[in-house]
Amino acid sequence: MKTLVIGSKGMLGQAVMETWFDLDPIGADLPDVDITNPSSIARALDLYQPTVVVNCAAFTAVDKCEEDELVANHVNATAVGHLAKACQLRNIRLIHISTDYVFDGNNEHGYTEDGTIAPVNAYGRTKANGEKELMANAHLFYLVRTSWLYGSGGKNFVSTMLELAKTKPELKVVNDQHGKPTYTKDLAVFLKHLVVNRSPSGVYHGVNEEETTWFDFTKEIFSQAGISTPVVPCSSDEFPRPAKRPQWSTLLNTKQPLMRPWKEALRDYLTELGYGIYGLKD
Repeated sequence: MKTLVIGSKGMLGQAVMETWFDLDPIGADLPDVDITNPSSIARALDLYQPTVVVNCAAFTAVDKCEEDELVANHVNATAVGHLAKACQLRNIRLIHISTDYVFDGNNEHGYTEDGTIAPVNAYGRTKANGEKELMANAHLFYLVRTSWLYGSGGKNFVSTMLELAKTKPELKVVNDQHGKPTYTKDLAVFLKHLVVNRSPSGVYHGVNEEETTWFDFTKEIFSQAGISTPVVPCSSDEFPRPAKRPQWSTLLNTKQPLMRPWKEALRDYLTELGYGIYGLKD
């Protein structure tokens, strides 16, 4: 088995490269391969001849998507169609990453893999369009939605909160948005299991378990990292952003073995960053 990881320099791409070491992963990123260019995709697939492609490339800046939805859609949707067609032509299995933001956030009980798609912001719309492109143009695919992703090798919520705690006397964090934080290394293992176990093509939800809010997530980050900076809850209305966020975006995994609770995964990430049970190590 040979794997091509597109977007290998990104946060999830790096985790896949590390976790899939025994599946002969080949990393590709700009300028080696440009998924918005069908010719670039074809050259990469013909050069590396993978049996599996993991697409970690995306326009993920949620608020910037509101400013330029056309560009975001080109990357998150049109390009996915190009990649799906190229993989279909060569009988290559394609793993594509999507998001909890394809849902409207009105269901406090969470969303299963067959939940109704109804995004409330530009990022969600472009990712939903990407899902349609994938399913219309490929038959060997894993469409994996995830949420609140963090890990080494890229800016994320955990690292941002840790940095802010160094300079802010207190932090106000929204407590009315619900979801499941997910560690990139755990998601990479989840993706690997889909391939190794030859799971059926289709839609999957890959998330660490147990629901939380951004406020409670922050409190747990600081508790595990030994940080005493106060965290104050606030509403989304008090912290306006260009892109509306879904209030309830809890993904329910009904098809695969459940991943471990997010608090356990967070502990491993903080250890990776150098935090012990008494805070940052020397």
